[in-house]
Amino acid sequence: MITYIRQAEYPDPEDVLYYQGRLFRIEWYYTAAGDIPALDYYQSLGETDQERLDLMVKYLADNPPGTILPKTMYRVEDKARRIYAFKPRDERFFNFSAEGGRIIITNAYHKHSQKMSRADLEHLETAAKRRADYLNRVREGTYYED
Repeated sequence: MITYIRQAEYPDPEDVLYYQGRLFRIEWYYTAAGDIPALDYYQSLGETDQERLDLMVKYLADNPPGTILPKTMYRVEDKARRIYAFKPRDERFFNFSAEGGRIIITNAYHKHSQKMSRADLEHLETAAKRRADYLNRVREGTYYED
């Protein structure tokens, strides 16, 4: 029996990089198939929402650790799994910190109410699964192209 090993799809590095700050590098997570779901969501937003997220990302990436955005803009969503969220208006962009001063944005959605609904929790679970996938693929040497 022949076993085929699927080659990883590496998106263009320019597509994965969101912002290279003075201290942190903000990247879009990509799936093993090469899809970049959070970037697709970002591109579907209006200019105001995109600009607001851009400002938050730049602020976080250009300032030293410990510099904090207000909880209304950035907060811990799952302390145990270290998942955070950028919060431009009603949008949520889940992310996590990785080695090398990287912040990886995994997925995003439109929040409809103050309390996290079942659908919101599913988006959070997606973020946790993508974090685990990222860490596994980095450890295996299949996430970043050499």
